[in-house]
Amino acid sequence: MTTILLLLIKYKYLILFPIIVIEGPFATVISGFLVSLGIFNVLIAFPIIILGDFVSDSIFYFLGRFGSKTFHKLIFYFGVTEEKLENAKKYFQANNNKAIVASKFIHGVGVSGLMAAGVLKIPYWKYTRICILTDILQFGVLLAIGFFFGHAYKQIAVYLDNYAKIISAIAVLLAVGLFVFYKLKKKRQNGK
Repeated sequence: MTTILLLLIKYKYLILFPIIVIEGPFATVISGFLVSLGIFNVLIAFPIIILGDFVSDSIFYFLGRFGSKTFHKLIFYFGVTEEKLENAKKYFQANNNKAIVASKFIHGVGVSGLMAAGVLKIPYWKYTRICILTDILQFGVLLAIGFFFGHAYKQIAVYLDNYAKIISAIAVLLAVGLFVFYKLKKKRQNGK
């Protein structure tokens, strides 16, 4: 955490972009803090932050869309059939705004949702439009948090980390619960 702060102070905007691509939310909070100190200009930092996260989102999309056959085989290993993928595609297309926005906000789960948009071949222009609009809101709030509460950046990082852990744990429990439910339902159907 301190290393990121020191790098941003020393190299400013040159290092901001690659850090945002790797770790957007925390670097955005620190950037807000640096804006409050007069080290960063919000009119320069904010577009760099949005662009950096856009690049990150695009990487995940294209990994899903054009990823290796191993990645696609891995999806089917976890019980995803062509039929389920087609149903997911229909749901994603019907609710793509909600699905992509949820993927952006639910850290720890979000990457798979962003990759799913690629796997399901959601049109890239729709995907990017939703991601950019969500980024403007999400990173605007994080920049404001950094601006007003940046002096507590270490504590904010702990909160963001705990948030990600809690959301990830809930998602895992939900996935396990759905898996068990599906297996029990299938077992009952086969037993009749």
